[in-house]
Amino acid sequence: MDTSSWVQPLAEAFPKLSREGYEIVGESSKQYNCIAYAAGDAAQWWDHSKRRYWPDYATRSGSIESLIEVFTGLGFQQCQDSSLESGYKKVALYEEQGAWKHAALQTPIGRWRSKMGEGPVIEHHSPESLSDGMYGNPTIYMRRSA
Repeated sequence: MDTSSWVQPLAEAFPKLSREGYEIVGESSKQYNCIAYAAGDAAQWWDHSKRRYWPDYATRSGSIESLIEVFTGLGFQQCQDSSLESGYKKVALYEEQGAWKHAALQTPIGRWRSKMGEGPVIEHHSPESLSDGMYGNPTIYMRRSA
């Protein structure tokens, strides 16, 4: 897997990411995005636009509330923080000025994975690794039984 073309764009878009370290763990793909990845679907791109998949049970909107509806419909409930909890799968939802921007998924050992747009899947230390970048900040944490 050639990952060299993503090093500079990721460093520019997410200043904290390079300092904290990350690993590219999945190929680039235009097939699915971060929301789909966090939802467990690598077959389609999830977005509120009419041309993309969005669950029928969720409001078709770019608001963070709409993204909360998506993950609530998948069995997640809001929780306090990003800490690793035995028996739970967690997601972090990112927003900027009330609009959702990204979702990341916690791994069983407490690290986090993010599908970077049309780019690769990366593994990073915490949701805050992507803070203050183009995805805004993680503001909502949700969990469901694993």
